[in-house]
Formats: sequence, C-alpha cells, structure tokens
Amino acid sequence: MKNIFTLLAIASLVASSSFTQAQTICEEGFADIYACDGYDLYTHFPLSAVGGGDNGNDCWGWVDADSGREFVLFGRSNGMSVVEITDPLSPSFIANLPTASYPSLWRDIKVIGDYAYIVSEAGQHGMQILDLTQVLDLSGFPFNITATSTYLGFGNAHNVAANTETNYVYAVGTDTFGGGLHIVDVSNPEEPVLAGSYDGSYSHDVQPVIYNGMDEDYQGQEIVFCFNGQSGIAIVNAEDKSDVYLIKEISYENGFYTHQGWLSEDHHMLYFNDELDEVYNGNNTRTYMMNVDDLDNPVIVGFYESDNPAIDHNLYTHNGRLYASNYSSGLRVSTILEDGSIEPQGYFDTYPINDSTEFNGTWSNYPYFPSGSIAVSNFDGLFILRASNTTGVEEALIELPSLGLTPNPASSSVLLSGAFTNCDIVVYDLSGRESLRVNTVPAVNGLNLDINSLTEGAYVISIINTDTGIVKATEKLVVSPR
Repeated sequence: MKNIFTLLAIASLVASSSFTQAQTICEEGFADIYACDGYDLYTHFPLSAVGGGDNGNDCWGWVDADSGREFVLFGRSNGMSVVEITDPLSPSFIANLPTASYPSLWRDIKVIGDYAYIVSEAGQHGMQILDLTQVLDLSGFPFNITATSTYLGFGNAHNVAANTETNYVYAVGTDTFGGGLHIVDVSNPEEPVLAGSYDGSYSHDVQPVIYNGMDEDYQGQEIVFCFNGQSGIAIVNAEDKSDVYLIKEISYENGFYTHQGWLSEDHHMLYFNDELDEVYNGNNTRTYMMNVDDLDNPVIVGFYESDNPAIDHNLYTHNGRLYASNYSSGLRVSTILEDGSIEPQGYFDTYPINDSTEFNGTWSNYPYFPSGSIAVSNFDGLFILRASNTTGVEEALIELPSLGLTPNPASSSVLLSGAFTNCDIVVYDLSGRESLRVNTVPAVNGLNLDINSLTEGAYVISIINTDTGIVKATEKLVVSPR
C-alpha cells in the first residue's frame, strides 16, 4: 500500500532554523569555525533544521538510478530525515519518517535498491521498510511519510546491515537469537521473511559480503564479518541460511569493545575499531588492520594510532581511502597504502569544542555518492562535505594524453575528443579545487562541454575512469571573457 503524505503539523519540523547553504572553503586550517585539512563545507544542518529530536545518529545514502538525484537518510532519536543533496549548495529537507514506536538514542539505516531498512533500539519498533521512490515528487517543505511495510520478527535492534548483492538484511543486537544474526530475506521488500539466524554471539555491527578475497575455499560465498563487542570479531559463513556456521573467532590484546569495521575493496584487509580502548587503555584513536586472505587463520597485523585521543565510531572504505567518524575529532580520512597500512590524508572536525574522549560529535558518514559529496552525521546535525582536492587531482596536473580541446581559449562551450568511455569529466581550478563535474559519461569523443558556470581564468580538465578513479587524460583550458 502506498504511503499517504500529510503536511507536517509540528513547527519544529519546518526548516525554519538557519543552516549553512554556501560553500565554505577550507583555508589555512579552517572552514568557518571547523578545523579542517583538504575538505570543504558545503552544507550544515543543525538538528532542529532536519526534524529535531534529542540527537542525530546514523546516516546512509540513496541515489535514484534513473535521474542520478542524491539523497541523505539521516537518523534521529525520533525518526529519519530524507534530505536531497543533488546540489549540495541548495539542499532540501523533504521528508520525515517518524519512529515506529518510541524515541531512542540509536537508529540505523541501510539501503538495497530503492528501499531503505531502518531499525532502532526502541522497544516494539521492528524494521521499517521505506520505498524511497515516493520522495522523488516531494518538494517545497518536509512531508511526514509512513513506512511502506514493517517487519515485526523482532522488537528492538541495535544495528542493521545489508548485502545488496543477495537481497538479505542482517539485524543484530535484537531481542532474538541472543542478539546474533537475524537474517531477513527482502527480495520482496513489501513481504520480508525470516531466512536464517546465528546465535553464537551478540553482534554489535556486521558487514555481510560475497567474499572475493584470496581464500579460494570461500570465494563467491556469503561471508559475514561480525564485530561483537567484548567478544572481539567473528567470521561467519552464511551462504546457507539454514546452516549458518562460525569460521573463526578472533580477539586482540587490550581489546575492550570491538565496535565496527569494513573490508578493503579487494577483500584483502579488514579495518576495525574498538570503542572503549581510548577510554580504558589510554591510547589515542586506533584503527586496527587484519589480513583476511585466509579466513580460517586471519592475522591482525597491527594498528594505526593517531595523534588524537578521540573515541572512534564508524568507518568505511572507498576508492582507496578510509573514512572514519571519530566522535569529537570529526571525519578523519586516510589513504590505504599498497601494503594495506594507512596514513592520514585529511580531516574535517565537525565538533570544534574539543577532541577529548567523550561520546559527542560525529556518529557516522557516507562517502559513496557519485558526485563526491560526503554526508557526516553528528549528534547535533548533518554536514555535507567535499574534498578540496578530489581523487586524481595530483595525477591530473602531470603529463598525460591531451583532450584536443577546441576552441581553447573558450567562452561558453568546448569540444572534447579522444576515445574515452565510462568516465567522469572533472574541471579543477589551478589550486586543485573542483569547479565542474559531469559523472558517468558513456563516451567523450565529440562531446561539447558547457562551461558557462566557469568564471574567466585557467583550469585543468581531466577524464577519470568512473570505476577505477584513474586519470586517463588531462589538458589545460583557458576560459575567456564573455
């Protein structure tokens, strides 16, 4: 049954509170009041401007496949906000999905296809399932919307994970199966059914994948990496939902509470964090690294310890980088090196008050938008960031095949040539800041690029492979006076 839309009657849900709506460049270590390095602020919504409640928590993202429009799904104590950020300088809070039962500090969201799956620690909440395509026609002001369907196989849940390749979601920390894996088949999202379970241990968070790493015994099978709080890590085989079994349990020295983690894109390394080691062990923020080339004998190879004492929370990997939300120190981005170790690349501190070991500041982030926008959720609101120097800038300034730009100089449009397919066209100014982007272009040769949005001056146009992020061609462009 389709949702019925109603105007919000609660004044706090009308976006009357002020929010940042202009790009704030990271210059000399700051973007406005926020310490930063390499990341610019595009939008900041205080909590009151995106639905209110006592706190913000998780966030995820959704991109409409047909239009390419981008949306942030922002969790709050009392519901979930849908915020369109297709133009990050003109975002719009368009819909609110209220909590299914009671407010809670914890809410978690994942997406498969066009459906969002939302759980909460609130009792009697179950799992809300929302058809996201219904928000495409909403505009002007935020609407209250209702869930498309609800799964009631559990009441409360701490977290939910999704395998987009298999159409299974994994609720964890529920009031069923000892808080272990509660596996739901959502191949028909409006009629979800229990598919399997694993009660070997309470899980705080998990990542289910079709394993494509080096271990031939498990390649192509659905493997779940479980982050189990005081019990450490468990690797579980969930290929057969009727016979989910443990592959290996792992603990580590001075481990207090294994919170969350994420695989490298080649499934070679697992990066994870411990939410309490900074508090009880006195170390600075640590990111642990575990080699998973052999799932029966994984090896924790070490950890990276930052120069900051903040507690770590959620981290994700994307395009060779690791994006970590570390409570009071904000978003911390690292480069993943060839040997699997990491080194700092940049940051944006969304909590300028301090960097202490307290549970405040950022909760999570979503770095997977094709545009390069990064959503960062805070206890007190939502931030939209972008890299000052996007992936490939350094490579774009070295000698590579040219694009045969004509005319050059140009004023309103420029013709591109070259046999490049499946690529992004990115224009940078000479400081390395992104000025224009066209994503997922099928073919470049013969394309006339509209440059009316560029001011007079010199730029670099780069052709970047959409899948790999590798710069294939680059050329200097001069925009002439109009």
